[in-house]
Amino acid sequence: MTSLLLPAHLRAKLGPEMKMDVHWVDVKLADGKKFMNLVVRGGSTITGRATDPNGEGVLPFVSEDIVALRRHALLGTLWPFWDQNGNRRG
Repeated sequence: MTSLLLPAHLRAKLGPEMKMDVHWVDVKLADGKKFMNLVVRGGSTITGRATDPNGEGVLPFVSEDIVALRRHALLGTLWPFWDQNGNRRG
């Protein structure tokens, strides 16, 4: 299981929990890659993808790669992701 600590400056963007002690988020990495529907537990740790058993699995990046975060968008890739400054659009 991978357990990645969210960068402290992005934790405020989690908002209220979507389920008991769980958030679902989308992240954008420094290289421009986007990972959707990741599981955050305890308000600070990404444990895997929502499709992984118990939301726990291996992720192909490290905490330092994350530059932006938002609550998971139900519209997925149809919803504008982030502008060039890493801010949420739409």
